Amino acid sequence: MCTRFRESKFIDFNKGHVRADPMTFAGQISGSWTLANKIDVFECSVEVCQLGVAVEILKEIERHEDPSIWSHSAFGLVSIIFSYFEMIGKTLNPKSATRDTAWKDFNYGFCDVNQEYMPANGDYTDRNLPDVKAFRDRIKNGMYHLAGIKSGVCIRRSTLEKDFEVLKTSSGETLYFMDIHLVTRTIVNHFPCFMARLRQSESESGEMAKKFEEFFDTFRKAR
Repeated sequence: MCTRFRESKFIDFNKGHVRADPMTFAGQISGSWTLANKIDVFECSVEVCQLGVAVEILKEIERHEDPSIWSHSAFGLVSIIFSYFEMIGKTLNPKSATRDTAWKDFNYGFCDVNQEYMPANGDYTDRNLPDVKAFRDRIKNGMYHLAGIKSGVCIRRSTLEKDFEVLKTSSGETLYFMDIHLVTRTIVNHFPCFMARLRQSESESGEMAKKFEEFFDTFRKAR
């Protein structure tokens, strides 16, 4: 698998070198932050603190074999990278809120990245997206609550044709597969596209940018 990653003004993903850390970058902004400033700080934070760390873990996994601890770190990578879906979903879901919408925010983000699951009728409820619900519950909730994925899910290493697959057995059982290597690379490549749409919305005073600023301001405040 190709080990080259895309370019970023905040981090060299290939060398693991940070070009601008979020704290320093944010501290250089004088006066009240504009929406454009907030978007820049968000991008820097995600690139360095989330995606940058995920890429480094992925590279170590691919460099090592058992019994190295790196060959057992896929769940740690899942814990980092799976939060991406809910995070961008806060902006994508027009009805996202500070509480009680996390499940739907995840569905919006997951479908935006994995568009084969995107509902044609615009219904992002669990009832309409049972496979997305299954991935969220068995992987995301499994990691948060059990420090491991729930039953019925297999984490693969560069063996699937797609990031996620759902298979039915001859006995009628549903099995869920995720290739964490593909998923990580897909998310790293998806983020600039998301940011471009966000900045386009900001330039047009669009709803996406308004929703972003709403949750950005709300969640940065101590509660």
